[in-house]
Order: sequence, then C-alpha cells, then structure tokens
Amino acid sequence: MNSLESATQSAGARLIKRLAIMRRISQRSDWIERIIFSPASEEAAYKLKGWMDASGMETFNDPLTNVYGQRSFSKEGTEAPRIHLGSHYDTVVNAGAFDGILGVLIGIAVVEAIVESKHPFNHNLSVLAFCDEEGVRFNTTFLGSAYLTGLFKEEWLHKEDEYGKTLGEWLVDRAESIDMILNAHKTPYIRPQDVFLESHIEQGPILEKSNRALGVFINIAAQLRSEIILTGCAGHAGTIPASLRNDPLPVASEMVLAVNQMCKSDELIRSTVGHLEVIPNASNVIPGTVKFSIDMRYPDLKGLKRVHDKLSQEIKSIANRSALKFEYKLVHEADDAQLDQRLTDILAESCEVMQGSSPRMFSGAGHDSMKVAQVCPASMLAVRCKDGLSHHPDEYASNADCILAFKAMLRAVLIIDKNF
Repeated sequence: MNSLESATQSAGARLIKRLAIMRRISQRSDWIERIIFSPASEEAAYKLKGWMDASGMETFNDPLTNVYGQRSFSKEGTEAPRIHLGSHYDTVVNAGAFDGILGVLIGIAVVEAIVESKHPFNHNLSVLAFCDEEGVRFNTTFLGSAYLTGLFKEEWLHKEDEYGKTLGEWLVDRAESIDMILNAHKTPYIRPQDVFLESHIEQGPILEKSNRALGVFINIAAQLRSEIILTGCAGHAGTIPASLRNDPLPVASEMVLAVNQMCKSDELIRSTVGHLEVIPNASNVIPGTVKFSIDMRYPDLKGLKRVHDKLSQEIKSIANRSALKFEYKLVHEADDAQLDQRLTDILAESCEVMQGSSPRMFSGAGHDSMKVAQVCPASMLAVRCKDGLSHHPDEYASNADCILAFKAMLRAVLIIDKNF
C-alpha cells in the first residue's frame, strides 16, 4: 500500500465517524434539524472548523456563519486559483443525515488524504461549508453561497423569519457586520479563475434503479417559490351556517388541488405545497387566514415561467370566485444551472473507473452549485440514496457508497490539479 492509498483509507474511516457525529447535532431530538443561527448550527460549524484546522487548513468564519478553509499548495501564494470542494451543513425541518453535510465531509477527507500522503499538488485547495442552502428560516435559499460568490442581495436583509425577525436584525443582535456582507461582491472568495466540485446524495431513485452507487449531474432545474395568503373571517364553528361563512380553507384546498394537478400534467414539472398554516388552527373555530407555499421546478427558467404563469392564473381565478382577501407573492427565483462539461467529464471518468459506468442526470433538487456556477466552472457528483428518499429522517446512503464517492472525488481532484 503506497502513501496515498494509506492516507485515503484513514481519511475514509474518519469520514464515516464524522457522519455519525454530525447526525447527533440537532436542535430536535426526534429528527435532525440545523437551521441557520440555531444552537445546533453553531455547534456543527464549530465541529467542521475544528476538523478543517486539524487537516492544516487556514480556516475562516463570516457574518453569515459559512465555514471554510484553505490549504495553500501553489507557488503563486494564497491568491492563486483554488479548487473548491464542499456543500451545505444546514438542513430542512425533519431532515436526514446526508443531505449537504456529506459533501462537506468528503471535501475535508480529500484535503486530508492529499496532505497526509504528501502527494504533489499545484493548486490551492479549499473546503466550503455553506450555512444556508435550504432557506428554512428566511424562505430564501443559497444565502451562504451567494455571500461567498459576491452575489448577495441587499433586499435579503429584510427577509423575515416566522417570528417577524429579519436577517438584518439577526445580524445586528449577533454583532455581525452588515457592511461586510454588502461589500462581499468587491472581493468574493469564489472567483472566475477557480473551480467548484460538490458531492451530494442524488435525492432521487435513478442511481438505485440503475444499480450504480455514483453518477453525475449535468444540469440543475430552475426554481420558483411563492407564498399565498387568503384572509376571510374567523368565527364559531357551531353557530355560523355555510351561507354566511367567509372561510378561506376550502378555497385554499381548491388551490392546493390545482397545484397537484399541475404537477401531474407533465413529468418535467414539479409543483408542491410543502407548508400550510391555518390560523387560528383550532378545531372549533372557522379559520380566518390560510397561508401556504408553492414550490415549482422545471428544467429551464423559460419553461418554468410559462407553467408558473398558467398555474398562477388558475389560482387567481379561484380566488376571484370568492370574497376573500387574496395575496400572491413570489419569494424566490433561481435560474437553471448548466454544469461545466469538462469538469463533469472528469467526474464521470472517475465514476467509470470505480464502477464501470456513470449515469448522467438532471437534478430536480436545488444545490449551492447553482449559485457558484454563475461565477466559476462547477460540477456535481451524485451519490445513491436508499429508495431515492431525502428531506426525511430515513434518508440513507451506505458507508460503502460514501467511501466510493470520496475516492471518486479524490481521483477527480488530482486530475483537475494536473490539467487545469
């Protein structure tokens, strides 16, 4: 066994142990939950920074709680082109143990294998742990990767969480510099001369059905997220007849069915009501307000806007047939991302060496690579997950598949270092 093989074996063992440690870091005991600025998120950031420090990286934290580290190998110094590896460490509510964090830990393991083996390396190597890809607290995704790419929007500072507290207020309370965030575009950490590679569970069933542990994504779907608010009049459930009620829930239900029908109408469309809030939410009270979200995805933004317009017209038509106050606002838009073909070919070749073939897939899930691809070449390695299940406590990727993904990524990084 040569030094690189030995270091790879050791780094792989640590990767599996760290996955188990991160599984225990949660603000809930009954499922995994790490939302930006929560105590669990802070604990996870501390752990990740410690592992990066131990691998010899110079580590950084920023006002948004991104954690990132750099190991400088280039003779040109710290500002030379970087190969970035990573993903996000936040989670959705009721989450699983692999979404996002697997990619961060694979990145750390790659650095460890190269450093410990003293394998010749030419680029500076960076690991990124993005703080908020899921957008749970402020209903705006990619906050972390937007900051590090210099694409952060000032308007996001006014986004409110469920308690009415804005991102800007959170930062002030934490004594963080808002000016630093607003000026991030002047000297972004991720630059056009860099490259970015992200490892991520597939979050779908294609790899499992293909009997392959690994694959590559070639593009990522466009996304739109909307919020609907229907306001009627709350009242006593036992005293007000149907003809005199102004109940928003039946109207909202009709809208939810329209969203579901849109999803069923075309295999390329994804439309989902994932959050629904009934106020006051009491069994003996006619609802006064209903709020719900609509998440829509399509392979390209032009097509997504077309189907979104069709759905929004249907929802507005339903609203107009009622006497309810109706609010419809778009809260998030993300263009589709075409991943870099050259990097994707290198990742695919690594997969082929490991398992004989490499499925190439379209990703319906959003990823930080979407934001990074606006700035520099980016590509993604997909890892098989059991039953295609994700955003769920039973989300699962085997130790063997995680190790294989780490080895494929390591091989790809070494090839990129020689050829870019």
